[in-house]
This record gives sequence, C-alpha cells and structure tokens, in this order.
Amino acid sequence: MKLSTTKKISVLSLGILIAACAATTGVLPKGNGLYTINVYRGDAGKVKLRAYQHAEKFCAEKSANGIEVVKENQRVDPSSPNMSIIDLDFTCQGPVNSAYGKEVMKDIQKDAKKAAGQ
Repeated sequence: MKLSTTKKISVLSLGILIAACAATTGVLPKGNGLYTINVYRGDAGKVKLRAYQHAEKFCAEKSANGIEVVKENQRVDPSSPNMSIIDLDFTCQGPVNSAYGKEVMKDIQKDAKKAAGQ
C-alpha cells in the first residue's frame, strides 16, 4: 500500500499530537486519606494543570471537598528534556476554591437534582 505525501504528513502529525498529550496514572490511594497522582508526557504547565484538575475532580466527587497539597514533585522527564513529570500527593480537605473545582461541584449538584426529580 502506497501512501501519498499528504497522508504521510497527516499520519505523522497525528502521531506527534498523540505523543504530546499528557498521560496520567489516575488518582491512587496511599493510605490514611492520602492520595497521589502522577502526570507525565507534557510540558511543565500542562502536566501540573492536569494533575491539579484530576485531584480537584476526585475530591469534589468523593467528598465535596477541595484539595490540600501535601507534596508536589515536578521535574524534567529524563527520556525527553522538553517534557515534564509531576507527582502530586494530596488529601481531600477544605473548601473547593478553584474555578475548575467549582464547575465540577455545579455539575455534581445538577446531576443530583436530576436524579432526585426522576
């Protein structure tokens, strides 16, 4: 099968786009109400934002609380100097203060109202 130059460029661009997307382990329990998330394969700003968003969503859905950061370890990815890695340890405590967390809470409340009305 022979690909045209346009198709080759499209496939290459898609591969670069997919590789540029941050990836995550998801939120994992560490015990005693402490949780962790690892986000990698993205620039420093992207991985940090994604880690905090996942943590905020997890806490808002789990306990209607915000996050309290216990430890943040952000560093350059040794396999790619243009990429970063972040490990974020947190607990679910206190009010939801971020704009993203507040939007998650609105969605949760909207879904609860719908469920109660059914």
